[in-house]
Amino acid sequence: MLQAEQKVLMNNLDSQPPLEAALQVLSIPEGYEVKEIRSGKHNEVDVWIFRYEKSTGENNGLGGEHYSFTVDRVSHKILGVTWIDQRFASGQQLPSERRTEQLAQFFLNLTEPELFERLENHWIRPHDEIITVNGEKVTITGMKYKCYLPDEGTWAWVIVGPDEHIITFEQGIKWENGRVTEKWLHDNWLSVNGN
Repeated sequence: MLQAEQKVLMNNLDSQPPLEAALQVLSIPEGYEVKEIRSGKHNEVDVWIFRYEKSTGENNGLGGEHYSFTVDRVSHKILGVTWIDQRFASGQQLPSERRTEQLAQFFLNLTEPELFERLENHWIRPHDEIITVNGEKVTITGMKYKCYLPDEGTWAWVIVGPDEHIITFEQGIKWENGRVTEKWLHDNWLSVNGN
């Protein structure tokens, strides 16, 4: 572990149990290191937000490449994860709708068993995000498996990348004429609300 990474973790000792629980399921991509750990709220629930960026320093900061996730401080449930990386740039072959569903089910069964069976799938289609790579705007695309969780009245989704990696997972999203739930994984929201 790098000295800067140790410092971030040591300054947030309370975050260690949730981080360790999340890392039983999630794998930090090679070449990424922890950059920031902060606390926040997800629909009135206390959460930790973990942000990893490239250890080379390339394309770091808001709008750049990152691997981030949110974890409930008490239950250690993973509420969201996103991997924003130029490797998912548009123009590559995306998984089929059927394959997207299979990969979403596999991921959800690892992350939160029985969640998949409770979800009502509303649609599966491509989803774009824009990031900055070497000063240029780059669109990354994945297949979004969007669902409603009727027993909680919230939304959830899994976005699968062109190489079948999970780009994004979010759950517990409240929607009332637009998203109400905080967007800790979204840099455009963080640039306005994140401080």
